Amino acid sequence: MENKTGKYFKYAIGEIVLVVIGILIALQINNWNESRKARVKEVEILKDFEKGLQFDILQIDSIFMQYDRAKIAIKNVLNHLENDLPYSDSLDYYFFDTTLLFETGGLTNGVYETLKSAGFDVITNKEIRDLIILIYDEIDPWLYTWELRYVEMIDHAKRNVYNSRFRDSWNGDYKDQKVIGTMKPLNYEALKQDNEFKYFLRTQLNDMGWLVYKPAENTQTECKKLLKLIESDLNRID
Repeated sequence: MENKTGKYFKYAIGEIVLVVIGILIALQINNWNESRKARVKEVEILKDFEKGLQFDILQIDSIFMQYDRAKIAIKNVLNHLENDLPYSDSLDYYFFDTTLLFETGGLTNGVYETLKSAGFDVITNKEIRDLIILIYDEIDPWLYTWELRYVEMIDHAKRNVYNSRFRDSWNGDYKDQKVIGTMKPLNYEALKQDNEFKYFLRTQLNDMGWLVYKPAENTQTECKKLLKLIESDLNRID
């Protein structure tokens, strides 16, 4: 009886050990599957960020092109007014270009909202995770805030500066992709002596640097840095 009891006891212990081992293996397989799913989700989000950043970097290049055109126009108009140069119809195009805008509305942040819903821990690379949060929580709102201030300045000028000096504002075909139009001065000779208008143009040129170029350049720099980190991480995973 003692021998049988001992055998049964050993058998029971063996069964328990096998069950425990089976549970541990199942848990390990489940953990592996969950890790694999999490990694797939991470790669998917990183690739979406990659596309969004590529678009936003190009979008900021478009901002520079638009405002470069406005900057050239302002300098050209000021040169004519301050050096008593004669009027020509081509100046009407430069007057129009001084008012050009490019309102982006900020970065493409749909992927960031997805990440917030999924949880920031989905991104395993801490450097990438921290930079994403910095760009979309702090830098993007900063970019949009200053951009909006410049847009509001031009909008205010339409009602309080241009209205008494030009026949109309933004005269042109809105369907024209090249955004070409004219603003014809009511009295060009009077503009030469108009210190208030010249002050506005010089200040506009300064504000363009502080409100448009500086935020956009800083944002683009950080976006390029994040894009490089993401591309490196995706290459490592592949």
